[in-house]
Amino acid sequence: MRLSPEVIVDAAVRVAARAEPDGLTGKALGNELGVDRSAVWRHFADRDALLLAVGDRLLKMAVDGVPQGLAPRERLVHLAGSVVELYVAHPYVGAAVACRTLRGPGELAAIEMMLASLQELGLSKETTARFQRMFADTVLSYAGMRAGYAVLPQQIRDADEQLWAGAHATVSPERYPALAAHVPYLARQDDDSVFASLLDAFWLAVAHDASSQGPSQ
Repeated sequence: MRLSPEVIVDAAVRVAARAEPDGLTGKALGNELGVDRSAVWRHFADRDALLLAVGDRLLKMAVDGVPQGLAPRERLVHLAGSVVELYVAHPYVGAAVACRTLRGPGELAAIEMMLASLQELGLSKETTARFQRMFADTVLSYAGMRAGYAVLPQQIRDADEQLWAGAHATVSPERYPALAAHVPYLARQDDDSVFASLLDAFWLAVAHDASSQGPSQ
C-alpha cells in the first residue's frame, strides 16, 4: 500500500471510531493499514500532529455533511449537530481536540461557513467575528464534554446518571432548598434538549444584535 497523510488519516478515523484508548498508536495504525508502525511516523512528526489531523478531518466531515441550500440558521444548527455527533462517535479524539486549534482545511472550512452564515444576517464584521467565536466555543465545549463522557467506563456513567434519580433522598432541603426543589426536574433533562436550548440562546443574542444594527460594515 502506498502511504500518504490522507490514507493514514482515513485509517486513523476508522480506528478512532472503535473508541479504544490507544487507538492512535503506531501499532494500531500499522495493523489497520497492514504496514510496519514506523511507516506512519514518516508522514507525521508525532502523535499530536496526527491527532490534530484526525480532528481536522472530523470537522471537514461535519462541514461536508451540511446540505446545500439551507438558510443561515438551519445551516449552522446542522453543522453544530454534526460536530457533536462526530466527536462523540470518535470520543478519544473529540475529547482531546475540542480545545485545540487544528490548523487544517477542515477547521478553516468550518470557520468560513460560520462567518458566511452569520454575515448573511446583516451583522457588522466585528459582531460577526464575535458571534462566530461564541458559536464555535459553545459547540466545541459541548462536543468535547460529551466526548469526554463517552469514554468513561459504563459503570461510572451509570452511577452518574443514577445520582440525580436518587438525589431527592439525599439532598437536605434545609441546606440546599433550591436544589432540593429542582431535583426532579434536573433528572429529566437530556443532552439533546440542553444543547437545543444553548443554541436557542445563541440565536436570541444574534437576533437582538442584528435588529439593532444597520447594514454590515
